Amino acid sequence: MIKKDIKRSTAACIIMAVIFIGFIALFTLGTMFSADRKFSEMENRLLAQKPALSFSSIFVKKGEKTYMDKLEEYMSDQIFMKDYMMSVKTECDYFSGKTYQNGLYFSKGGFLLQKYSENTPMIDKNVSCINDFASNVSVPVDFILAPNSICVNADRLPAGALTDDQRKTTERVRGELAANVSLYDPCDLLTDLQTNQNINTYYKTDHHWTAGAARAVCDGWLQSIGMEATDADYTLNKVSDFYGTFYSKAPAHFIQPDEFSYYTNNSGQYEVFYQAENKYVYSMIDDSFLKKKDKYASFFGGNFAQMKIRRTNDPEGDKKPKILVIKDSYANSLIPFLADRFSEVYVVDLRYYHTGLVSDIVKENGINRVLLCYNVDFLNEDQNFIWLG
Repeated sequence: MIKKDIKRSTAACIIMAVIFIGFIALFTLGTMFSADRKFSEMENRLLAQKPALSFSSIFVKKGEKTYMDKLEEYMSDQIFMKDYMMSVKTECDYFSGKTYQNGLYFSKGGFLLQKYSENTPMIDKNVSCINDFASNVSVPVDFILAPNSICVNADRLPAGALTDDQRKTTERVRGELAANVSLYDPCDLLTDLQTNQNINTYYKTDHHWTAGAARAVCDGWLQSIGMEATDADYTLNKVSDFYGTFYSKAPAHFIQPDEFSYYTNNSGQYEVFYQAENKYVYSMIDDSFLKKKDKYASFFGGNFAQMKIRRTNDPEGDKKPKILVIKDSYANSLIPFLADRFSEVYVVDLRYYHTGLVSDIVKENGINRVLLCYNVDFLNEDQNFIWLG
């Protein structure tokens, strides 16, 4: 059978060509004449700016970015309607039947769940660093290892989803931790709240746990070490239209926002000292972030190398112990509760604290207890545990 050539009319070809050229022209001219953005709220990062052309930018040392490398980054970051086009791509993928996008599964109930793949060598290395640190301090060391949403909400995953089991990772960590490090695993607690008590413990569009989950875990841990759970006059504050970090990876107009929440103690007065910035503030909530996309950063204004927090109107404050919290961002929503249970809360984030041995902070400040608070994904990927010292 002889196939006949498909003939298209001249008019149809011209129309297609005009649409194609117009599309290219729109984005080229739009990128050229629209003002450069310095920061992307969608991606929560600084964007590349137009590089300066010079002799040194062309002939660079091995490993450094050339002018063309920087120009490519600039064009990628500043492309016209980038956020909108990202949403269109996500929607096209979703409605074509794809359930996986940029490391995330579109799951039941509107949850975006991040795939987990255990990095055994990194976990072993990080646990070894924790053990070495614990051997260098003479106070109790506790470790809250928080599961991620994909562990607690595993029953919401789409059919065929491939992910490793974080419960097995937690048991692996338990078996490798030194005897003087006490592991607190809140997985069962969070799962019960989520499945049996119908309480959302994780945001649907963000990788963090909710304020309710953080308080429940804090209570559980406090009781596990023989202290009383939180009992202050807390108010749960809610803010609508929260689109978190997962939404930034897979944005789409059909995804519904979360309701962001945080607790405040109506009778508490606090002082927060940012060590590197040499700055004092008198609230653990930075209200300015409640009006931005990254609402979770309202806890302390984000992540910092070192902080010291104390409640200034606690009549029993001097009688309470001091605690050092070594943490990732999960701990930011948990720390405010600790400020009502300890006289002073020292905070270190190893991603930014590279100026000395953390064990020295324990010795120099009369710390009575150390709490490491990390989520499984973080322990699985982060390379900063070497800074524990």
